[in-house]
Amino acid sequence: MKFLIASLVSALLMTSACRAQSRQADNQSPRQAGDQSKRKAGGQSNIAAEEYAVYAAVIRNMFAGDRGAFDTQAKVKLLVIEDRTVSERFNAAAGENETERLKQIFSPPISQEIIDDFVAKNAKSGRLTNSLDLKLKYTLIPKEKINPITGLESDEFHKQFPDSGGYISLSRVGFNANSDQALAYMQHVCGGLCGSGHYLSLVKKNKEWVVQKQFVAWES
Repeated sequence: MKFLIASLVSALLMTSACRAQSRQADNQSPRQAGDQSKRKAGGQSNIAAEEYAVYAAVIRNMFAGDRGAFDTQAKVKLLVIEDRTVSERFNAAAGENETERLKQIFSPPISQEIIDDFVAKNAKSGRLTNSLDLKLKYTLIPKEKINPITGLESDEFHKQFPDSGGYISLSRVGFNANSDQALAYMQHVCGGLCGSGHYLSLVKKNKEWVVQKQFVAWES
């Protein structure tokens, strides 16, 4: 009898704990959900759905009318995207502090909590999945399969993806506590000496992400 009672108590406690965890998950913001997924997967995968919504807004802004609004302004029929997230490396390699730089390039400045979240998430690379809601066709490709790219029509990349105009890479997305403001980085490579990197700040209006400001971090 004592064993039966103990078993029943144990089962009730486990059920209560599962319900509590379920309620906690339901109440999580996209930022909190992304942070939890990052901890579970070691920052390698499980990027939050809200980050993909931001990516889609960034791509719609940068490829309006299926044409790159930067670099070569090439017409794009297939968007080639690196399958792992990246961070801005050119200025970091020169010893520039990204946190301080982000404070300076946006006027008025974006909040410190967004910058902190952005920098923390981008300390490690995450793996992207086919979760982008885009009208433009896209494919995710490992970097080792898209390098080197010379920008010449005769190279292997342009033979395989003739209507891509190059490839893009995306960062993890930083959010504020309310998950209605965001910061992302996107870079585009169209050749060995052709490309650019862009920081974009976004706001959520009527449940849709909208690019508010854009800054060119580097260009070649």
